Amino acid sequence: MDHIEKFLKENYTPMVTESKLGICCYFKHKEGITEDSVVYFEFAKKSWSKKPIFNDRQYVIVDADTRDLISFLNSYYNLEEENYNEVRRVIIDMAIDALDTFYNGD
Repeated sequence: MDHIEKFLKENYTPMVTESKLGICCYFKHKEGITEDSVVYFEFAKKSWSKKPIFNDRQYVIVDADTRDLISFLNSYYNLEEENYNEVRRVIIDMAIDALDTFYNGD
C-alpha cells in the first residue's frame, strides 16, 4: 500500500482544524477535483480507558467520511473490496500523523 500513500501525499493535503465539538482532519485535493474527505476525532476522557492518560492531547477517532477519496483512488487503482480496509488504514494513519504534527509542531 506504499503506492497509495505516495499517491495521497502527492494529490492531497491533510488539514487539521479544532473546535469545541472536536478535531477534524480534512483531506483536500490539491487541485479541487474531489470533495473534502474528513476524519473526526475527539479528545479522550479518563473514564474511557483503564490505562492512564498522561497527556492532555490524547484523542480517539469517532467517525470518518472518505467516500470521495476512496472513489477517486478506485478510478486510478481499480480497488477490490478487500483493499478498502487497507486504504482506510492508510488514510487514518495519515490523519493521525497530521494531528501529531499539528499538536507537536514537527
